[in-house]
Amino acid sequence: MLKKIFSYGFIEGIAKGLNKLTILLLPLLLSTTDYGKVGLLVSIEMVIPLISLLGFERAVLRFYGEKSKYTGFKKTIFSSALWTHLFLIIIISILYGAGYKTFFGLHLFPDLILVVVLIYFQGTNLITLNMLRVEENHKKYFKGRLFIQGCKFTLVLLCVFISQHYLGYVVGAIIAAITANILFRTQRTDNEQPTFSKKTFLSLFAFSWPFMFHGVAGNLLGNADKFILERYMSLNEVGLYTLAYSFGSTMIFAFVGISVFLEPMIYKEKRDAQRKQILNKFLLISIGFGLLAYILITLASNYVLPYFYDESYTLVFKYIPLIAIAFLIYPYYLKSNYTMIYDKRSLPIAVMSIVSASINIGLNVYFIPIYGIYAAVFTTLISYIIQAFLFVFMANKYKFNGELLEVFIFGGILSLCVYYKLNFYFIAIIIIFFLTYIYFYKLKSKKIEC
Repeated sequence: MLKKIFSYGFIEGIAKGLNKLTILLLPLLLSTTDYGKVGLLVSIEMVIPLISLLGFERAVLRFYGEKSKYTGFKKTIFSSALWTHLFLIIIISILYGAGYKTFFGLHLFPDLILVVVLIYFQGTNLITLNMLRVEENHKKYFKGRLFIQGCKFTLVLLCVFISQHYLGYVVGAIIAAITANILFRTQRTDNEQPTFSKKTFLSLFAFSWPFMFHGVAGNLLGNADKFILERYMSLNEVGLYTLAYSFGSTMIFAFVGISVFLEPMIYKEKRDAQRKQILNKFLLISIGFGLLAYILITLASNYVLPYFYDESYTLVFKYIPLIAIAFLIYPYYLKSNYTMIYDKRSLPIAVMSIVSASINIGLNVYFIPIYGIYAAVFTTLISYIIQAFLFVFMANKYKFNGELLEVFIFGGILSLCVYYKLNFYFIAIIIIFFLTYIYFYKLKSKKIEC
């Protein structure tokens, strides 16, 4: 298992690393203000598909293995994606014609129109990749994943370098997404049932619609602060915070490999005991990888980044490790999320996501005008702790148990580490003790092979 996890982790690390590296290199080519606009565009690029794809990218993971039960499975999903994005383009065009020209410093035309086009092609590529994951077609998945991100990395930097304009990011990404879409065209066809099915659409949407709210709310935890910074401060601060958050959030690389590999296995495992074993392994390995990632990010922010960026960005380097710490509790959220998805409890996922995002937005709106960028950083930590606590509580069907206590204690430890600004090696020692507890209490004592 670990060999496959490392394989997925390596590929996902390269793919997401190229995507992240694209964002981290753009400050070298753009002004801080233009980079702030890219930050907003990326945030929109992440949030809109969570609505426009109707949650079908998640439904594929859950039901693609049973696609024979659903008439026109592929055709229904891909046609729905096309219609929703055409609808968005029409709405934006109407607003533009009615006199609404900008949105948080971005132009409705061409900025947002181009972003919607990008989201459509990237979304259909994502759905195709998820189908390959369920099929366990690892070789084709790896090739497709690397091609998409490698192509995007190259074309985005090339377009930005040539144009010296923030829209170079969107144009380059669109060309890359369309290229991948053409290569994936055979994977999207369904020769046996090539028709749209209203019944299939309603069945999938009945499962997936809460994930639209869940996805939007979850992404607002990491993106709403940029829009609030733009509203109360300026695009310059958005640019500075975008760089800090982009580096700190690379912590997510620690979890993607094991998540991509184990998530389909969790949904396919019908035995409760075996599924719990997989989930506990996921928790242990994810936090362990997270610790390694935190150490690397801290060292990079202290000793590497100052040599590459000008003085205007050095002001936010101290915030990068604090953002990274917030992600150490993220595996508890993921574990609970997977549990509820398996149980088909998608509505509680949506409700808790909305509550978490609302708290995050409220804290940012109140504190950013007072404390600026630091408020966005600390609010990220508090929000992730609250999110993990609520999700564990819901996953355990509103019961207080040992895992809920773990989240409370672990969250408290992380908060104290940030408040007292402990050196990273003290934080590492504390987390190692916590990992030891997880191993002996949740795995070893239950005779689960890890």
